[in-house]
Amino acid sequence: MRQKRIMVCFSEQKEWFSFALKCQAGFGKGGEKNFEGTVTALQMGGYLLIRDFRQRINKKDFPYGWPISVYTTPEALWDYHHIASAYSADPAESKALIYEHIRKNFPDAFLEELNAVLGWSR
Repeated sequence: MRQKRIMVCFSEQKEWFSFALKCQAGFGKGGEKNFEGTVTALQMGGYLLIRDFRQRINKKDFPYGWPISVYTTPEALWDYHHIASAYSADPAESKALIYEHIRKNFPDAFLEELNAVLGWSR
Protein backbone atom coordinates (compact mmCIF):
# COMPACT_ATOMS: atom_id res chain seq x y z
CA MET A 1 0.00 0.00 0.00
CA ARG A 2 2.83 2.42 0.84
CA GLN A 3 4.56 1.67 -2.46
CA LYS A 4 1.34 2.32 -4.35
CA ARG A 5 0.92 5.70 -2.64
CA ILE A 6 4.33 6.72 -3.96
CA MET A 7 3.83 5.38 -7.49
CA VAL A 8 0.42 7.08 -7.86
CA CYS A 9 2.21 10.41 -7.49
CA PHE A 10 4.07 9.72 -10.75
CA SER A 11 0.78 9.67 -12.66
CA GLU A 12 0.43 13.35 -11.68
CA GLN A 13 3.94 14.45 -12.74
CA LYS A 14 7.09 12.78 -14.08
CA GLU A 15 9.67 14.02 -11.55
CA TRP A 16 9.54 14.66 -7.83
CA PHE A 17 11.97 16.16 -5.36
CA SER A 18 12.29 13.67 -2.50
CA PHE A 19 10.82 16.07 0.09
CA ALA A 20 7.82 16.85 -2.16
CA LEU A 21 7.21 13.17 -2.94
CA LYS A 22 7.32 12.33 0.75
CA CYS A 23 4.70 14.97 1.51
CA GLN A 24 2.49 14.21 -1.52
CA ALA A 25 2.43 10.47 -0.79
CA GLY A 26 1.33 11.07 2.80
CA PHE A 27 4.51 10.16 4.65
CA GLY A 28 5.96 12.09 7.56
CA LYS A 29 4.48 13.50 10.71
CA GLY A 30 1.08 11.95 11.37
CA GLY A 31 1.19 9.90 8.16
CA GLU A 32 2.80 6.78 6.82
CA LYS A 33 6.17 5.66 8.15
CA ASN A 34 9.39 4.40 6.52
CA PHE A 35 9.49 6.55 3.38
CA GLU A 36 13.18 5.78 2.76
CA GLY A 37 12.66 2.03 3.07
CA THR A 38 9.67 2.10 0.76
CA VAL A 39 11.54 4.13 -1.87
CA THR A 40 14.51 1.75 -1.60
CA ALA A 41 12.23 -1.24 -2.21
CA LEU A 42 10.81 0.47 -5.30
CA GLN A 43 14.35 1.21 -6.54
CA MET A 44 15.47 -2.38 -5.99
CA GLY A 45 12.44 -3.56 -7.95
CA GLY A 46 13.30 -1.29 -10.86
CA TYR A 47 10.16 0.83 -10.51
CA LEU A 48 11.82 4.04 -9.37
CA LEU A 49 15.19 5.69 -9.82
CA ILE A 50 17.09 8.83 -8.95
CA ARG A 51 17.31 11.01 -12.03
CA ASP A 52 19.36 13.86 -10.61
CA PHE A 53 20.40 15.85 -7.56
CA ARG A 54 19.22 19.46 -7.67
CA GLN A 55 19.20 22.40 -5.33
CA ARG A 56 16.02 24.20 -4.36
CA ILE A 57 15.38 27.59 -5.99
CA ASN A 58 14.66 30.64 -3.81
CA LYS A 59 12.30 33.54 -4.57
CA LYS A 60 15.03 35.32 -6.53
CA ASP A 61 15.56 32.25 -8.75
CA PHE A 62 18.93 31.37 -7.20
CA PRO A 63 19.80 27.83 -6.12
CA TYR A 64 20.43 27.30 -2.43
CA GLY A 65 21.12 24.54 0.07
CA TRP A 66 22.27 20.98 -0.43
CA PRO A 67 21.34 19.16 -3.63
CA ILE A 68 18.24 17.00 -3.18
CA SER A 69 17.43 13.79 -5.03
CA VAL A 70 14.92 13.93 -7.86
CA TYR A 71 12.96 10.70 -8.41
CA THR A 72 11.41 9.50 -11.65
CA THR A 73 10.31 6.25 -13.30
CA PRO A 74 12.35 4.41 -15.93
CA GLU A 75 9.49 4.89 -18.40
CA ALA A 76 9.57 8.66 -17.94
CA LEU A 77 13.32 8.75 -18.44
CA TRP A 78 13.75 6.36 -21.37
CA ASP A 79 10.23 5.92 -22.85
CA TYR A 80 7.88 3.02 -22.21
CA HIS A 81 8.58 1.24 -25.51
CA HIS A 82 12.33 1.21 -24.89
CA ILE A 83 11.79 -0.30 -21.43
CA ALA A 84 9.23 -2.83 -22.70
CA SER A 85 11.56 -3.95 -25.48
CA ALA A 86 13.89 -5.44 -22.86
CA TYR A 87 11.16 -7.62 -21.28
CA SER A 88 11.75 -10.43 -23.76
CA ALA A 89 15.53 -10.39 -23.37
CA ASP A 90 17.17 -13.53 -22.09
CA PRO A 91 18.82 -13.02 -18.66
CA ALA A 92 22.17 -14.28 -19.96
CA GLU A 93 21.97 -11.79 -22.83
CA SER A 94 21.17 -8.97 -20.39
CA LYS A 95 24.12 -9.96 -18.23
CA ALA A 96 26.44 -9.89 -21.25
CA LEU A 97 25.18 -6.43 -22.27
CA ILE A 98 25.69 -5.08 -18.75
CA TYR A 99 29.18 -6.55 -18.59
CA GLU A 100 30.06 -5.11 -22.02
CA HIS A 101 28.86 -1.64 -21.01
CA ILE A 102 30.76 -1.70 -17.69
CA ARG A 103 33.88 -3.04 -19.40
CA LYS A 104 33.75 -0.15 -21.91
CA ASN A 105 33.66 2.40 -19.07
CA PHE A 106 36.28 0.66 -16.91
CA PRO A 107 38.72 -1.07 -19.29
CA ASP A 108 41.47 -1.46 -16.68
CA ALA A 109 39.29 -3.28 -14.13
CA PHE A 110 39.96 -6.96 -13.49
CA LEU A 111 37.22 -9.54 -14.06
CA GLU A 112 37.13 -10.44 -10.35
CA GLU A 113 36.67 -6.77 -9.40
CA LEU A 114 33.81 -6.30 -11.86
CA ASN A 115 32.10 -9.47 -10.68
CA ALA A 116 32.39 -8.36 -7.06
CA VAL A 117 31.00 -4.88 -7.77
CA LEU A 118 28.14 -6.26 -9.85
CA GLY A 119 27.38 -8.92 -7.22
CA TRP A 120 28.04 -11.79 -9.61
CA SER A 121 30.74 -13.48 -7.54
CA ARG A 122 28.29 -15.04 -5.12
